[in-house]
Amino acid sequence: MTNTNDQHEKKVGLYFGTFNPIHMGHLVIANHMATYTDLDEVWLVVTPLNPHKSINEMMNQEHRLQMVHLAVSENELLKGCDVEFEMPQPNYTAATMRYMRSQHPESEFSIIIGEDNFERIHTWRDYWELVRNHRILVYPRRSSDQDTPAIATAAPEDIVPSDHAHVEWCNAPMISISSTYLRRAITEQKDIRYLLHDKVLNYISNNHLYE
Repeated sequence: MTNTNDQHEKKVGLYFGTFNPIHMGHLVIANHMATYTDLDEVWLVVTPLNPHKSINEMMNQEHRLQMVHLAVSENELLKGCDVEFEMPQPNYTAATMRYMRSQHPESEFSIIIGEDNFERIHTWRDYWELVRNHRILVYPRRSSDQDTPAIATAAPEDIVPSDHAHVEWCNAPMISISSTYLRRAITEQKDIRYLLHDKVLNYISNNHLYE
């Protein structure tokens, strides 16, 4: 007899980002979610083209994916994911989640987002579908990237309540590092060795990225 509680064999947190480049702030959040929640794994989903960001400063997606793989290579709870590479662009989280549910019926997916993104989730396409079908794990974060858009105005009925049943607030440590700052620092040849994983820093140097 099958135990209905085993319908979902694995709890996976999906942490979406352009990771341009992936830095220690991303890794601290991902590792916290993997170790301080009931998640079995956290997948860092590399987004080729975020509809809310400019393509002008976007590094090649294969480079960004490789940096993610290098950054998480020593942590068995974290994995890089390229599921959005073959999907229509720009990439919308709701479309990706429909695909993930169809391809991994054995897994239960949660979505990991920062507080700044939660405050503007009403600007996402089909955002109520995401909230209805998935747990939303929210970590505290101040807006630090200059390419982060301003919060759009919305009617009260369009806002997802912070105490919604599917919204879980996580007291994760916050390291405010801006990818925009890092790209500029690399261009200006500044020392950023403590802000990136050593393997990522070496990869950027060896491939002359962001120069």
